[in-house]
Amino acid sequence: MALLFIMCARPRHLYGVIGIVWDVMSQIKIIIYVLSAFVGVGAIAASHVVASDGSASQIDFFEANIRPVLIKHCYECHSAESGEAKGSLLLDSKQGWLVGGDSGPAIIPGNPNESHVLLAINYSGDMSEMPPKSRLPSKVIRDFTQWIEDGAVDPREAEGVAQEKKVIDIEAGKSFWSFQPRRTFSEDELIDGLACPQSPPASADKLVRRLFLDVIGLPPTLDEQREFHEVYHGESPERAVQLALDDLFDRKEFGEKWARHWLDVARYADSNGSDFNLTYQQAWRYRNYVIHALNDDLPYDQFLQEQIAGDLLPYDTIEQRNRQLVATTFLMVGPKMLTERDKEKMRLDIADEQLDTISRVTMGLTLGCARCHDHKFDPIPTVDYYAMAGILHSTRTTDGILMNNVNVSGWKETDLLIDDDEKQRLEAFRLKVRDIEERIQQRKREREDVLGSAVGVLVDDSDATRKGTWRKSTHRPNYVGDHYLVADNQKTPFSIQWKATLPKPGKYELRVSFRGGKGLATKVRYTVHHADGENQIVVDQTVLPSIDQLWQPLGQFKFDTKAVVNLAGNGTDKPVLADAVRLVHVEDLEKDVSTDTSSLDEELANLEKTLADMKKDSPEMPKAMAAEDNGPQGVGDLHVRVRGEPKNQGERVPRGILQVVNWNGETQFSIPTHESGRVQLAEWITAKENPLTARVMVNRIWQHLFGRGIVETSDNFGVRGTLPSNPELLDFLAEEFVEGNWSVKSVIRKIITSKTYQQAVADVSEETGEKSHVQKQYRRPAPAETIRDSILVLSGKLDRKPRESVVSELGMHAINTNGKRHVSLGQTGKLRQRSVYLPVVRGAVPPSLAVFDFPNPDLVTGKRAITTVPAQALFMMNSPFVHEMSHALSLLLLQNNVTIEKSIQQLYRRVLIRQAGHNEVQRGKAYVAELMEGGQALEQAFASFVQVVFCSAEFRFIE
Repeated sequence: MALLFIMCARPRHLYGVIGIVWDVMSQIKIIIYVLSAFVGVGAIAASHVVASDGSASQIDFFEANIRPVLIKHCYECHSAESGEAKGSLLLDSKQGWLVGGDSGPAIIPGNPNESHVLLAINYSGDMSEMPPKSRLPSKVIRDFTQWIEDGAVDPREAEGVAQEKKVIDIEAGKSFWSFQPRRTFSEDELIDGLACPQSPPASADKLVRRLFLDVIGLPPTLDEQREFHEVYHGESPERAVQLALDDLFDRKEFGEKWARHWLDVARYADSNGSDFNLTYQQAWRYRNYVIHALNDDLPYDQFLQEQIAGDLLPYDTIEQRNRQLVATTFLMVGPKMLTERDKEKMRLDIADEQLDTISRVTMGLTLGCARCHDHKFDPIPTVDYYAMAGILHSTRTTDGILMNNVNVSGWKETDLLIDDDEKQRLEAFRLKVRDIEERIQQRKREREDVLGSAVGVLVDDSDATRKGTWRKSTHRPNYVGDHYLVADNQKTPFSIQWKATLPKPGKYELRVSFRGGKGLATKVRYTVHHADGENQIVVDQTVLPSIDQLWQPLGQFKFDTKAVVNLAGNGTDKPVLADAVRLVHVEDLEKDVSTDTSSLDEELANLEKTLADMKKDSPEMPKAMAAEDNGPQGVGDLHVRVRGEPKNQGERVPRGILQVVNWNGETQFSIPTHESGRVQLAEWITAKENPLTARVMVNRIWQHLFGRGIVETSDNFGVRGTLPSNPELLDFLAEEFVEGNWSVKSVIRKIITSKTYQQAVADVSEETGEKSHVQKQYRRPAPAETIRDSILVLSGKLDRKPRESVVSELGMHAINTNGKRHVSLGQTGKLRQRSVYLPVVRGAVPPSLAVFDFPNPDLVTGKRAITTVPAQALFMMNSPFVHEMSHALSLLLLQNNVTIEKSIQQLYRRVLIRQAGHNEVQRGKAYVAELMEGGQALEQAFASFVQVVFCSAEFRFIE
């Protein structure tokens, strides 16, 4: 315990945030003394933490990101099937890379810098460059680095010896427990009869706190505590829970709490991540859809159907249609390699990510493991994978290009429906904008006429001669004509030549146009051919041009009636811009046309300001990231891709379902030729006969209320997952779920009203058998969101208003291609909304969430990791957010000049939901008194004590 808080007192730069300004070192003994009164701090708390094995998510990461790369790029030379492995190195098993080849172990878990495989694929060090033909994408290298840093978890335990291909026995596979039909139960069966709770009932304080934190993620107020106590003691604990649940289920905070559980498995994020971390401006609609669906208790089967095929479902109202469109954002919020140049490979990768997500989320199956080969563990052959992948491959989720770059794919956005009044308002606004834009263009033409010959001779890039690879762009503002040209990442020569016919011979000033800025080439070479010969001029395009930030003079030259200007290079690692050239006779440079254009300039400025103001406040057509079926040419069955290689096609597989999850003998859907099959897929997943869907969901609910699922591997109900500790209880809940119209709230109510849920917590050491963890309640850490939201509401600073977009101010780039984060990403500590509304930018999760085990939004995460690490204590002690909220709560408790003793009692009652013991009050008073003797004001000293309570394990855990 002492070590934990001494670490908190070390220099603030170790954590990178502004610490609390106070003499920590002189008070360490006081902090430890006070905290010794709290139940379970540091190591004590750790002993009560439900054990967590992070290997499940690490295996998922390996299967999704590492194994496919090894198969595609390494097995040809480094597997048992390849014959004599090159360098004596086998990479088709864990044992292979542990032993290594001629150079020793190929991978050192936890040490990427010493891992030969990573050095080889990174083309660094003295290792041979692998693969030899071309370097792997940067994302693959990042994935291998992360995998090795996280311990290089590899489930391929068997040595890599060549084996005959194993034929999957589907019928034998059906005997596995999760593929068996659910059992039925008598009407009088109860959870307690199946779970057999082992502990006495929880106290009123423990139970009301547990109930509120589990259901709405916020602690009960003093009035709510008092009301619960009155019923708990005056009538019964069961009645108190029933009445409280009735109230909590009617609050919007229920959806805000439980939506975050679903968003974990839906791998929700507000940005793409991957190579181009661009913001999903419309993703918030899906987040709010989930919140509303849970608050409305939308039947779970309908909830799933809308997310998989909402755009194809019938509807009666505009509201219903829009809701169903928004629901399909589920298919689209995953990470994508937008710059993948092989667009068919990108489509296959997106379909793979969607299929693996759907199967894990709804059925607890890892279908992505069957993309390159038959599933290694579950009875899922590759043909079944492609039967289902064909459905998603027939679905359109990408659209066009982004940033005017043909190599950067965009995602699809769909206009939502609006009523007639809104249509008329939008049309009137568009007409007004169009009128102003036309007036601006007219005034510009008039201005050009006045300027006359002073404009000189202009040649745009569209009239120039180009060689090499150039792409059109409008990404940077201020250019001539419809676009400008970009040559970027060129390894081969490129050039562009402008030729101009001049009205008369003489001396002309040559100007070239480009919009300069960071990231551009610094040595762009222009060659000017003139009457006296030629000149070469080098231009730094990172510097803005001197005339209107568009035109850069290159000098004055004599010409006859022809002028030739070249821009050329032998290659570049940074973008080179080419737009237009202009030649102005030196006599015309002396003309003063400012008087003739002044009135036009003023009118233009006014019109452009009016247009900018209108667009700033413009009504917009609401849009959603919504999927749709591909057109007739894009809908159809898929061919197996041998070893997952897009161009290596095998047999064609009709779209269909898993053979092992089949209750009527049919494995193919009857899909109309023009449809993808998503409706049929959704109906199959949500059919009452499907043995997996209901089991998986009720297991997730149980896990959120107990800390562990009945099946501990909540995303894997296959052979590699754990067996259910109480299969009868699991099937009972699943059957109740289906027969209760798939009501999530009903299952939560059934569990919470049981004696099993309401019992007091037990020590982990008291486990006595495989069913013990469903017979008892155990102490468990509160989710990151619950910790943050509780601090906000207790301090009186929580903004309860729902949020819409949280990334609109970021623009297109949350994190640019150079890795620089948008400034607002560093200011999330200032936001006061509930945590579900915070921006989830891939690669930049808010620190207040990340430090407390917020999941990686790239992955399906049904069960968060559980850690007790120094960084958590450092955050709670040094965070400006926690310090500010502690001060706010201190002011609330000290108002009306109440005594320190009463303030401490109120603090315990509000924050820890219990009465402070006599010794705790005395220690608290002594702590505050000593700080005041050191020169601190009462409010500051008491705020320090409030922060100590926030740091306690008792606050951060649920009992």
